[in-house]
Amino acid sequence: MHRILLTLLLILIQFSSMSQNKELKKLYSKGKYDQVIEKAQTLLAENSSDPDLNSTLGRAYANLKQFTKAIPYLKKSISNESVSEETKTLSKAFLAKCYFVIGEKQKAVSLLKECQNGRGSKESQRFVHKYLNQFQTGIYYKAWEVVESDKIRFHFQDKQKVQNAESYMERFKLNYSRIVSFYEVEPLKKVDVFVWADRNEAFRKFNRTLGFSNSDLCIINVWDKQKDDYELCHMITQMVIKPKFKSLLVDKGLGVYFDTMDKNLFAIARKIIPKDKFSFLELWEEPTRYERNLSYPVGAAFIEFLLNKKGKTKLKEFLKIQTIKNGEEVYPDFEQLVKTFEAMLMR
Repeated sequence: MHRILLTLLLILIQFSSMSQNKELKKLYSKGKYDQVIEKAQTLLAENSSDPDLNSTLGRAYANLKQFTKAIPYLKKSISNESVSEETKTLSKAFLAKCYFVIGEKQKAVSLLKECQNGRGSKESQRFVHKYLNQFQTGIYYKAWEVVESDKIRFHFQDKQKVQNAESYMERFKLNYSRIVSFYEVEPLKKVDVFVWADRNEAFRKFNRTLGFSNSDLCIINVWDKQKDDYELCHMITQMVIKPKFKSLLVDKGLGVYFDTMDKNLFAIARKIIPKDKFSFLELWEEPTRYERNLSYPVGAAFIEFLLNKKGKTKLKEFLKIQTIKNGEEVYPDFEQLVKTFEAMLMR
């Protein structure tokens, strides 16, 4: 009789554990990582060695960019003898991402290569392949010329094709110092900038056009012929602010602002805005009704204007949702600000 009761109790515990893990996975799939962490921590207090719980908790931390917190849970998941191949592969892949971000590149690549030889599901194998591609550490890149600086690592597909490569790198470094000073944050690792001479080849590798960035891995890919590339600004803004909505005017204007903040931004914008009929709010909402790229200099002048009038804290709040409606919520006198800005532009 006691044996039957013990068996039933074990079945109930297992069923409860499965139900709780299922609920966690549901929260995880919805991106509710804070709730996942809170619930998983409670469950781990009762069963600290559970490989699925440790894996889910570690991956939730990694998705919130808390990479150092994620590592011990992912390692614990992998080391458990009862871990499934699927969970083990996912934990290794996320652990590799964490190692890469904190600068332990060789550990990261070794883990992903181990995963390639494992028996994980197609989904986990796709995840592994994605990160091996995104790390950009394979033999394909060994022939690229690498130039190290204090905060940035430049990778040139063909440095000879870059017009004034030294000036190009100095501009990047200057913008880096301006942006991190504004956001008061430093990326966890050096920024890797891959400068492509052949943009078609880049498209074949990533199935997207240059430029683009990965804010988790601190990697930027740009074309060496692109003169007005603001991927560094986009990457660090995504890392810090995580904008829910971007507008062309504000998003590109922010990049131009950091790149040319030592110039007279209002004077630059005044030279190209239409003199007969111009509406700033119309440009914001329908940029294609005006000359191509007009949003860039006007947006930069607007960023400078908001900073001077209302300061950094308000601007950061506004950058989260770059709409007129959010502007009205962040700045109580938004309507007057717009009128003043427009009048200054039209002088």
